[in-house]
Amino acid sequence: MNITFLNNHIAITEAIRFAFEHMEAEMKRKAIDLRIDLQLKEDKTITTQGYHRTCRGNCITIASAGEAGMMYGILDLEREICHAGGIEGISDREVKPYLNNRGIKLNIPLDARTPSYSDSSDSATNNIIHMWEYDFWTRFLDHMALERYNVLSLWTLSPFPSLVSIPEYPEISLQDVKRSTRSAKADLSGWGMYSEDMEQSLVTVKKMTIEEKIAFWQSVMDYAANRCISIYLFTWNLFVYGTEHNGYGITCDQNNQVTRDYIYCGTKALMDTYPKLAGLGVTSGEHMVRDDTDIAFLRDTYAKGVKDYLSIHPNRSFELIHRMQYTRYESIMEGFHDFPCALSISFKYSQAHMYSGTKPAFIKEFLKEKRIDQKIWLTVRNDDYYMYRYGDPEYAREYLRNMPSESMNGYYMGADGYTWGRDYMDLKDGSHPLFIEKMWYMFCIWGQLSYDVTLPKEYFCSELACRFDMEAEVLSEGWSLASQVIPIVNQIHWHDYDFQWYPEGCCMYDFDTDKLIFADINEFVKCINMPGGEYYSIAEYCETEEKQNGYSKKDPLSGAKQIRENAEGALLRVEQIRSSGNKLLPELTATMKDIEAMSLLGFYYSDKIKAAVSLCRFRMFGGTENKKQAVSQLREAAVSWKKYSALSKELYTPQLLTRLCSIVDVQRFDILAELDVLLAEE
Repeated sequence: MNITFLNNHIAITEAIRFAFEHMEAEMKRKAIDLRIDLQLKEDKTITTQGYHRTCRGNCITIASAGEAGMMYGILDLEREICHAGGIEGISDREVKPYLNNRGIKLNIPLDARTPSYSDSSDSATNNIIHMWEYDFWTRFLDHMALERYNVLSLWTLSPFPSLVSIPEYPEISLQDVKRSTRSAKADLSGWGMYSEDMEQSLVTVKKMTIEEKIAFWQSVMDYAANRCISIYLFTWNLFVYGTEHNGYGITCDQNNQVTRDYIYCGTKALMDTYPKLAGLGVTSGEHMVRDDTDIAFLRDTYAKGVKDYLSIHPNRSFELIHRMQYTRYESIMEGFHDFPCALSISFKYSQAHMYSGTKPAFIKEFLKEKRIDQKIWLTVRNDDYYMYRYGDPEYAREYLRNMPSESMNGYYMGADGYTWGRDYMDLKDGSHPLFIEKMWYMFCIWGQLSYDVTLPKEYFCSELACRFDMEAEVLSEGWSLASQVIPIVNQIHWHDYDFQWYPEGCCMYDFDTDKLIFADINEFVKCINMPGGEYYSIAEYCETEEKQNGYSKKDPLSGAKQIRENAEGALLRVEQIRSSGNKLLPELTATMKDIEAMSLLGFYYSDKIKAAVSLCRFRMFGGTENKKQAVSQLREAAVSWKKYSALSKELYTPQLLTRLCSIVDVQRFDILAELDVLLAEE
């Protein structure tokens, strides 16, 4: 492999060098031997982050307005060569980014004393130490760049004690990194994430001064910038974890003037300490009064800190993002009418379930309400897949195309119930791979399509072929089919938030009783459908059936049928691969196990949805045949559940999940799946 730069009159930045070196390494790994004369050309008329490529034999020119487009152009060329096995067929190309900002949301467990919203979980506490490992972040950020993500948003309840030294409050800064031998027992608002018993059981997992912590995060932000990635910091409110016992009188009271001054000074210190911090996200949150005084508090603390800092440093580029949480849009606009830098609004696009419908309706009214020129960020929450590897490019393409892209600055995708650090759930890999690396195909799909939504499905099939060194059409089809199970289930059986519904476990947290409960047949009968979705709920369908008024949406029985067909098709393709006689890489074997598990879960949900319809019919209309059908279908469902739970237990260890407030062990639900039969017989 020989790549030569020709007549370049531009600086070879770290981003360009990264792409070039990655290209060389991949060509070597794939044993592709060729010569390329590569020329980079600056052209300010090209859309930012986009590029133009021209090919004249072995001479290839990539023109772009800046280093991001050049980096992406080189990486795209690398992948096309890997797919084709050479430069034959590589042609001229023009690419414009579909979405300018393509981000990841990470609830970051910095320290037991300064927790995030998800820290009362195994995944969070196990990852505290990794948040302070430079190798973790270089690998994480490299992977982001390779898949075209350019925004990393870090979410924390109380950032200042672990990240800055505040001149006005010097005793706030926390030395060392600590976790507790006691787990948090927090409520769903984030309160109780750090408690007295945890404080008495702290252990130091890494010795660091605050100066070393600051230097660490400065180096992480430098590295991110060298991959063309912007870092944002988000807070919830009002939390002041990490400020205990300092004597300043800081409390979780938005009328406390010391608290207000602390946050104001902390914001200025944050901006001064991290010149490459791109922005700050704020929330009118769970621990506030929840009226218009919340906006005044945010304006007079975080926003005032930003405003006053920018008055001294007017050339600093910065963005404030206000989440649409417990407040009104007009209140935000009134409170921030004279704000000196970019002000964007963040909206939770699919609530907690991005794997549901491809055109969520929750944002419709807000789009009518907001000002035409108001830019928005979408929070895209994945609280559906914590265990299993997802892989359906066409769902992602349709979802992205339905986004209100003309109004968007961008989006950030992430979870609240599971921490996307190193994976501690997979029993097969004691090395605890990065979640972003284990779920590489999911991140590839969303990142690549967010950058270029026109990529054909054959592109992703070629990605699989390169990854697993095999013909990948069958794998691609099977993976897509299995990945369509949960989105259909979520449209028929809908709950807004992650604590209300976890589809991989068929369970939910019951707020009133403070219990993790299995979603039994009664819950399926009464549960609503996804608002604005394609499917009727169980009860709504039966009522429509009774009235004989005709159907305006898909019925849940057709959904159950589609789920079963998808599951059967996925399993058929898994067996085709296994019987092919080809040597299967360990990662491919693990992937097929995930596809098999998702298919078994599909069989379970298919029978349970059918049983719910039968039971609902019996309760509405009577008829012993309806009851008999429900009982028979639930018996079949219980068989599938036990097969599913056994495979899941073989692959993944039960985990304490934050928002479900308990350990989720799917095999413990075996008896409850069987008891569903008795519920139907009552």
